[in-house]
Amino acid sequence: MTSGSNAFAVASEFGVLKDVYLCRPDNFQWSDVAKEDTTANAVVRATLRDGVPFDKATALAGYQEFIDAYEGAGVTCHFADTDPALSYQIYTRDPSVMTPWGVFLGQMYRQQRRGEIATTYRFYEQLGIPVWNWATAGPIEGGDIHLIKPGVAVIGYTGQRTCEPAAKQLQAWLQAEGWECRIQKFAEHFLHLDLLYATVNDRLALMCLDVLPDDFVEWLAGHGIKPVPVSYKEAMLLQCNCMSLGNDRVISSKSAKRVNEALRAEGITVLDPDLSMFTQAGGGPRCLSMSLLREAV
Repeated sequence: MTSGSNAFAVASEFGVLKDVYLCRPDNFQWSDVAKEDTTANAVVRATLRDGVPFDKATALAGYQEFIDAYEGAGVTCHFADTDPALSYQIYTRDPSVMTPWGVFLGQMYRQQRRGEIATTYRFYEQLGIPVWNWATAGPIEGGDIHLIKPGVAVIGYTGQRTCEPAAKQLQAWLQAEGWECRIQKFAEHFLHLDLLYATVNDRLALMCLDVLPDDFVEWLAGHGIKPVPVSYKEAMLLQCNCMSLGNDRVISSKSAKRVNEALRAEGITVLDPDLSMFTQAGGGPRCLSMSLLREAV
């Protein structure tokens, strides 16, 4: 535990992960409607326009590899109750964020995903996890929120999946807890900040240096974090999206071959299940996971 009496708490992106919130892909699918649906994410629209077929068997097998990677790393997996109305419910990162004080509940931007707050709230209620704060100022999603180290956070916003008023609302709440919190604007076709930035350990992060502004990279350097560079093309293929397990271990994806080798060259153990059916829909390992408990660092 990081603080307080909560059984579940998270104060960083890199403390040893003990418990994670997942959702099995029972109802996951790509919809042809997304080709022209401007509210659908840019990654899945591009995938569908390229004529890539969805393969349910590959999705199920890859997700089992994903679970096996967590369990093999000593992480307890907790699962949401699936709802057939929620085809993108597998991306448990987005509706909420665990903090040292309880869960922060956000607001989903896309109409197709707004119902996820119901299963998300019930999940935390069943585990007895208190709600720390609940966004009221507009859309804000967990893929834009990074607790980069204890006492330091960054919130990305595009004006769409996360809007500036909601980012500032959460920033104020974190600052009231004594945290430093930066908000960072970026272009909306990247969906979430975690397509451009993902924590590896206390000193490394995957960063798309083609896109991230220099002053943001310098701010991170001031907190002792240096980049493992990822290209624009790799970022759009969700290869800048990893989930830190702590102790210099991450879950990445099989398709991120160059990025995975760059991580291994830094001494990082990389677990790489085949998540192609999920990355091509706009979400990688971090998107598919919400930390519930990390050891204090």
